Amino acid sequence: MERRNLIVIILCFLLAGCLPQFRGFKLESQARSHMERAAAMEESSSYHQAAQEYAIVAERYPSTSYYKRAVWRAALLNIHPDNSTIDCSAALFWLKVYLGLSLSSKEKEEAALYVAMLEQVDGLQAKLSSYVAEKDKLVAVTRKQCRDIVTGTQRLKELEAKLAQAQDELKKMKEVDVRMQRIRDNINSSKSKELAQKPSELNNDENNTQQLSTHNALKPQDFFPYTIQVNSGKNKKASILEAMKSRSKGNSGFVSHVYIPGKGDWYRLFMGFYRTFEEAEKAAFELKKQEYPHAFVVKMPFAIQVGISSKDEELKKLEADLRSKGYLAYIVLDRLYNNKVRLLVGAFPTEKEAAILTKKLQREGFKPKVVQR
Repeated sequence: MERRNLIVIILCFLLAGCLPQFRGFKLESQARSHMERAAAMEESSSYHQAAQEYAIVAERYPSTSYYKRAVWRAALLNIHPDNSTIDCSAALFWLKVYLGLSLSSKEKEEAALYVAMLEQVDGLQAKLSSYVAEKDKLVAVTRKQCRDIVTGTQRLKELEAKLAQAQDELKKMKEVDVRMQRIRDNINSSKSKELAQKPSELNNDENNTQQLSTHNALKPQDFFPYTIQVNSGKNKKASILEAMKSRSKGNSGFVSHVYIPGKGDWYRLFMGFYRTFEEAEKAAFELKKQEYPHAFVVKMPFAIQVGISSKDEELKKLEADLRSKGYLAYIVLDRLYNNKVRLLVGAFPTEKEAAILTKKLQREGFKPKVVQR
């Protein structure tokens, strides 16, 4: 019995001594299998797959005799020129691992040379990336500048065309102004002759003018299609206040509404009533010297008559009613009856435009109609 136990103990010691050798033999066998597979892949030019197999040996079997070669081949194949997937960082990692092994001076020198080369490549790639980024920025700036130049050139051509058009229009206006001045000179010359021949008629005209001074100095039996536009704006209240201000200074200001497609409602401030363009132009010149530098003559032959009467109280009441609803009316002597005054609203170039406001006034309880001013 004691002999049998002794034999078992001896066998156990023998097995314990052989077990590490057996385990080492198994790892060596597995590493050799991977190495053979890697070598076959390398021969078939599958360098990327071969590098992965060598890396497996280097990671899993560091205690085997194949470790040093596996590390070296994993480093070199990752930067092989024919490798379709070159990985410099992986190669640099395995080379540094390789330099940590027991190497001959020649092996260390060769590995160090590869490390220096890869580090230099990394530096060059970083510079190249920065150069590419800078180039992309410069290209983007250049393209933008080219677009700006094209846009600027087109805008310059448009402005030159507009300038030429404005110069042409100015030339035409000067020609018209010269012709109008000649006409005015001829009219003034004719009037001077007539006044010299008919002093009695002149006295009658002066009496008539004084008689109508309370009604903006307008003469009956005449139309007054011309007026002067001094400004315009979208603020109705401000336009009416400006008209009232002008009246306090002795001018006959009034406001007229207009709808402009694409711009909306606008309110134009007009001054005065004139039979001819020449009379209106002369008055506009005086207004420009005062506080309306942009005054110009317009033809607005139509207005809306809201009332006609010889009684001031009746007209004042109607005018107050209109003002309470946002309309600034003005008075013009009736063409047929000297003792009657027409209460008008607005000024329009056509009957059609005047008819729009007429319908609105009808809805508000007035009795308007389109008339010639």
